[in-house]
Amino acid sequence: MKGTNEEMSGNVGFLNEPVGRLLVKNCGPAMVSMLVMALYQMVDGMMVGRRLGPDALAAVNILYPVIALLVGLAVMLGVGGNARIAVLLGSGKKREARGVLSLVILLGVGLGALGTAGSLAFSRPLTSALGASDGVQAMTRLYLVTIAPFFSAYILSFILDQAVRNDGKAGFATLVMVSGALINIGLDYVFLFVLDMGIAGAALASAIGQSFSATVFLVYFVAKAIRRSDGLRISRPAGGMQVVSAIAVNGSSELLGSLALGVVTLAFNRALMSQIGSLGVAAFALVQYVMMLGAVFFSALGSGSQPVLSQNFGAGQTDRVSQALHIVIGVGAAIGVVLGVSVFAGASRMAVLFVPDHPEAIAIASNAIRIVAWSLPLAAIGMIGSVFFTSIEKAGMSLVIAAGRGLVFPLIALAVFPNIWEVNGIWLVAVTTELAGAAVTMVLLGRWNTASRLSAESSPLRVGLEGA
Repeated sequence: MKGTNEEMSGNVGFLNEPVGRLLVKNCGPAMVSMLVMALYQMVDGMMVGRRLGPDALAAVNILYPVIALLVGLAVMLGVGGNARIAVLLGSGKKREARGVLSLVILLGVGLGALGTAGSLAFSRPLTSALGASDGVQAMTRLYLVTIAPFFSAYILSFILDQAVRNDGKAGFATLVMVSGALINIGLDYVFLFVLDMGIAGAALASAIGQSFSATVFLVYFVAKAIRRSDGLRISRPAGGMQVVSAIAVNGSSELLGSLALGVVTLAFNRALMSQIGSLGVAAFALVQYVMMLGAVFFSALGSGSQPVLSQNFGAGQTDRVSQALHIVIGVGAAIGVVLGVSVFAGASRMAVLFVPDHPEAIAIASNAIRIVAWSLPLAAIGMIGSVFFTSIEKAGMSLVIAAGRGLVFPLIALAVFPNIWEVNGIWLVAVTTELAGAAVTMVLLGRWNTASRLSAESSPLRVGLEGA
């Protein structure tokens, strides 16, 4: 029992501290980290738009389905793997958790390398298939071949950020991600405005920033392994195909969500290209940058609460899991309302930040932002709900939410709405999708809450206590 007690000792805070305090401690740094990441991506978009114009923004957005696949693989391994790690930590199985971490790192490097090889080998047909017109295809392809060699770093950055948080070092993880973002912003200015490297400079700046974060995280875990420190560290990979399959299944909803976003982005791009051309695609890019503000808050609440949810679930403390869920969804919905009103009121000013010298693009983007803003409060429910079910290893429920709001609902709406409301119908797809996604999420959360309450009431411990 001595070994078990020692392994549990490093994680008692997640199991015993007040839930509200734990969420502030973990979600706060995650929120700062992701907000900085979103702001740096927005600044990146502003620099590209101001220096290279709307066509460059369209070129980057056309490539988004490829980036979505990369992000999807990272999120699948990061969320699925780290949920497994956190459950093992909550159960006191620290050695197994270390083996899973090492396995996930190897998988991330391998998948990134495959993505690099495929993108470099098929860059020309790939950009054509994504719908790049003659005017933007060259920029799209240049961006792809510049960023592709760094795909493994992108994946590892996400995986290890979450792993460091599972190790109880949320502040350090935030510092590393913020530092990488600041490096990216600084290099954006140097490469675009000083060295005049064009869109390749923007791609290279992003790649170097992500590589910095991945390298620092790797050094952190390698150093812990050398010192044989307590907690998570790199060790001999363990688990084999059974664990790989479990990670893939548990992270499948996040993978599907990212892949679906790529497919939906492709469908949006094609619809907008047919209706109003590359200016519409550029406007859609601006909408995505603005909506990213909401997504990062909700993602931060999800990733920050994941160790709390997973470790308490692993320890059988479903009352604390339920308490954390209610807090996170309530905070997320409140943030969504504030953001929705703010984005609606400042739509024109936001558009001007990206393309100040293109009034037609500003008008299209401003109208789109005002419509899409109302999806933000609803998006909080769906995004947090999906991460919640992954955190407690209920992959099926998470997959239903991800498939609905990420693929099924938007594609149905996109096939119908533009025929009725033309361009405005395209923008209304986001609101309808998040409304349907929130409804499905609330139904599934209600079912889980009922099932967990009945399970707790019928447990031998509860019966014994009530009979005493």
